[in-house]
Amino acid sequence: EAPHSTGARAHVRRRDEPSQGRPSMSTEDEPTAKKPRGPDPTAPVEAAAPQTEAPTAAAAADAPAQSSIAPTEGADAKPAGDEGEEGGGRGKKRKIAAFLAYVGKGYQGFQRNPGARTVEDELERAIVAAGGISADNAGDFTKVQWTRAARTDKGVSAVGQCVALRMVLDPPGVLERINAALPGGFKIFGYKRVTGGFNAKTMCDRRRYEYVIPTFAFDPRRCLPRREVEAEAALAAEAAEQGIETAGETDVDAKAFVFDEELRARVNKILGNYCGTHNFHNYTVRVDPNDAAAMRYIISFECGEPFVIDGVEFVRTTVVGQSFMLHQIRKLIGTMLCVVRGYLTEEDQIFALKTKESCVTPMAPELGLFLCECIYHAYNTRYAESHEPLALDDYAADVDAFKKSHIYPHMASTEKTEGTVEAWVRMLPLKQIRNSYEWARKKDGGRAFMSKADKREAEKRDDKKRKRRDAERREPQPPKEIILEGGLKFTGSSSKPKGGGRGGGR
Repeated sequence: EAPHSTGARAHVRRRDEPSQGRPSMSTEDEPTAKKPRGPDPTAPVEAAAPQTEAPTAAAAADAPAQSSIAPTEGADAKPAGDEGEEGGGRGKKRKIAAFLAYVGKGYQGFQRNPGARTVEDELERAIVAAGGISADNAGDFTKVQWTRAARTDKGVSAVGQCVALRMVLDPPGVLERINAALPGGFKIFGYKRVTGGFNAKTMCDRRRYEYVIPTFAFDPRRCLPRREVEAEAALAAEAAEQGIETAGETDVDAKAFVFDEELRARVNKILGNYCGTHNFHNYTVRVDPNDAAAMRYIISFECGEPFVIDGVEFVRTTVVGQSFMLHQIRKLIGTMLCVVRGYLTEEDQIFALKTKESCVTPMAPELGLFLCECIYHAYNTRYAESHEPLALDDYAADVDAFKKSHIYPHMASTEKTEGTVEAWVRMLPLKQIRNSYEWARKKDGGRAFMSKADKREAEKRDDKKRKRRDAERREPQPPKEIILEGGLKFTGSSSKPKGGGRGGGR
């Protein structure tokens, strides 16, 4: 009866203070809310006796079952896995960054594109099959904070792509399960834990690409346009009929071309013109010359020594930059090849970098291009004490093995069977390219090679002329007086009447 009487007193007290709005207390909560008053010390003991009694057999049997169910219910109620959350919850996600390689043939680029077959779709399917992403989160990259370091174009491969996401790492062996679920030509080298706010794209300081070129593409006697080949054949046939010997090239002469150190030094000089900060609007597509995104910084661009794969000789060009625009590297390589073959000059190459006028720059095939590495210098320096550094050097042996077993053989076999680079060189629209440079030089008026001060003055003059022309267009035209036969005069405005009448007035 002690709890009952105490509850009555508490009830009366709450009715005396209705303004506080306190919730009503049950008889089970009352002893903790207010202890009963009384001189008899045995009263609390009698009230507490039921609490200290041994539980019944049914209660004892239910107690462990409730304790084992509680953590599971709590884990299901909470979102699966924050980075800072500790404890063993099933399905907990951790923020990781993974390095992977793939052959881009047959895919419409890396980034997911509805209705197209992309590399990201294949990668996500494999991670879901391995249990790294739950079925509820599949198809929505925002739920797992998915970011990628680079968006490779259609048909472009990679050996150093980096993807960050929140992934379930338990049970152990998730990397092996993902690689087993990936199709041929794919491989994840490994992953590392990263900070919760890590973004694979924005935290990437620079990116390194390779473009592999067959050495015959540098030979000006090879891959000639069809018209030139037919014209030379016609001249040789005519000379043979007349008994005149010609100094035409033979197969031996064509094979005598050697990519030596002198030619390599010339290629490096041409590639060096791209280094630094320039306006690359002519070396991409659909970018305005006045757009700030057209300004890009290239750190280095070099050509290596030749090497042979499956009987085909290649050279490796390596470019390192902060970021690249759509088709930029392929256009840089295409222009370089045109300069080496004599279709363009170095002055044309530099002019396309300096002018704001549009020039046609040839775009090399996607076959030889692949992403080599994504570099995170600033991130590694900032979080050196708390996280492992993100670097592809930890997987150098696997990267080299993937290049030799997948990337380079794919390029050599495709060039042998399809003749991709040879056909591209033969089909270059040389007349269109040269005409575009001539028109651009006329419109540019020499501003491309002016100093900055002279360019500013020229832009000011152009702005004044433009404003004057706009003002003249806005001013109403003076009425014109027309004398008809018989001395009649007609006065009207040459501008179209605003009201929609028949004429400008009489």
